[in-house]
Amino acid sequence: MDAWSILRLVEDKRSIERWAKVRVLDALADTPVVLVHGPRQVGKSTLVREVASEQNSTYITLDDWRVLGFAREDPAGFLRSYRGAIVIDEVQRAPELLLAMKAEIDRDRRPGRFLLTGSANVLTVPKVADSLAGRMEIVDLLPLAEGERRGTGPEWLAMLLNRDPLTLPRGTAIDPVELLRGGFPEPSARSAPRRDAWFASYVRSLLERDVRDLAQIDGIAQMPRLLRSLAHANGASLNVASLSRESGIPATTLLRYLDLLRTMFLVRDLPAWSSDQGAALAKAPKLQLVDVGLWGHIIGIEERRVRNDEALRSAILRSVGILEFFKASLALPSGVRLFHLRTVRQKGVDLVVEATNGDLVGVQFRESVQRNAVEGLEFLRELAGDRFVRGVLFHAGDDRVPLAPEIEAVPVSSIL
Repeated sequence: MDAWSILRLVEDKRSIERWAKVRVLDALADTPVVLVHGPRQVGKSTLVREVASEQNSTYITLDDWRVLGFAREDPAGFLRSYRGAIVIDEVQRAPELLLAMKAEIDRDRRPGRFLLTGSANVLTVPKVADSLAGRMEIVDLLPLAEGERRGTGPEWLAMLLNRDPLTLPRGTAIDPVELLRGGFPEPSARSAPRRDAWFASYVRSLLERDVRDLAQIDGIAQMPRLLRSLAHANGASLNVASLSRESGIPATTLLRYLDLLRTMFLVRDLPAWSSDQGAALAKAPKLQLVDVGLWGHIIGIEERRVRNDEALRSAILRSVGILEFFKASLALPSGVRLFHLRTVRQKGVDLVVEATNGDLVGVQFRESVQRNAVEGLEFLRELAGDRFVRGVLFHAGDDRVPLAPEIEAVPVSSIL
């Protein structure tokens, strides 16, 4: 692919309608402060610039060192220097502003006064979280969902939880190699070597800038080792002792570094589902890197290796599928919660999707239809009883077939 083709693809990404935009506009209509947060380079600035243009708001970025200096030295004066609604990009660089906003909002509580973005979770600062309680709504933005690329919505998740017969679109066979492009808008438009170069610069920038800014830690050289260990255990239950041995990082330090990676939105927790039936279930959460392209870069996944390794193809589908569920659950207003299930004897379900009324859907991801995946869904069906809506085995093929009562195999392309 030549440079001009890449540029056109990147320009096309900028016109993608993000699912989060509806939530942002709804929140601005009745809430004084709206915070869009998520990893760097997922499109937060593009989204809020678009909203600022539509609503005639003033856009400010704290990546400008002169603006940043003013915001840090005199946050109250900084806010008073702008009239009307304002958009502040990368607000985590000056958390003092969030404290000053409380006084401004208490003086004038009009909705939509401040639209913010953050590439780190500013709510980990206790005074900030307390000062804006009840005054701020948070909208998470993750890398692009496959539905956002296609211009479709996240309604498929609501369909899965509906007790009516499943009406997902007819799927086609999918190549797991294509999914390694990930959801970060810019690298997903590149060739594999250029994508790898982008991720190398991305990780280096995070470590040299964001990690130092947020934690000012001395052991920054240890973070790449931890990222590699996490990538090799991507989607596995959190085992601090094992990670400590593999990375060479003491357990207490490792826990602090994990919290830092969560603060930067690079990993997400998938908690364990618990049953009231007394079953012996694992309680540890699973850790999931926020993007399959980032995961592939860190552990060096090559196309030839994927072609020859069915387990790896299943792992790619599982990682992408779980992330797609994360993205869809954040876009829907219904409060869907996601879990994993694992017994002490290693019988499990990749995803347990729980609706607000307690209804459950079990989801597995495999490159092909496998009996052990069905066994896990049957186990969940027994535990859940009447709460069980259905079990779905998403696979890379194009067949849709019933596998057991209330359990069927469905092409994963139906939701990707």
